[in-house]
Amino acid sequence: MGNVSDEDHSKRTIWTVADDKLLAAAYTIMSKDSVVGNAQKSESFWKRVVTYFNANRTKGAKKRTAEKAKSHWASLKKIVNRYNGIYNKWYNDQPSRWSNEDLMVRAHEEYKKRRATKKARTSESSGAHTDSSNPNTTADIDDREI
Repeated sequence: MGNVSDEDHSKRTIWTVADDKLLAAAYTIMSKDSVVGNAQKSESFWKRVVTYFNANRTKGAKKRTAEKAKSHWASLKKIVNRYNGIYNKWYNDQPSRWSNEDLMVRAHEEYKKRRATKKARTSESSGAHTDSSNPNTTADIDDREI
């Protein structure tokens, strides 16, 4: 059967914000590799991503498999794309006096505002209780900091 690590058979893998940032960096670096470029197959691409991720993870963080990294990126990229859309809107319409930091702060504020509005609409339509003190509430990936 071989050696199967704990993270390979766990039902749910917890990803920290630091893990998310590292995964995004690994994805970006491997996507821009001029030697391999777009000629890489999905399986080899994700093996390279997870190799980079595992080599650069914070001390004590779990190793990840290519399968788990690919799966997590599928949900994470939705958030990244949503934020990028807002950022690009502000980038194209920014006042000339804004710095890059002003631009990022404004885009992040709008992202959080849109997220809060969406959660409120969802809660109202479903009648769900959204008390953050409820210990049985699971964190939505969109609640994480960008």
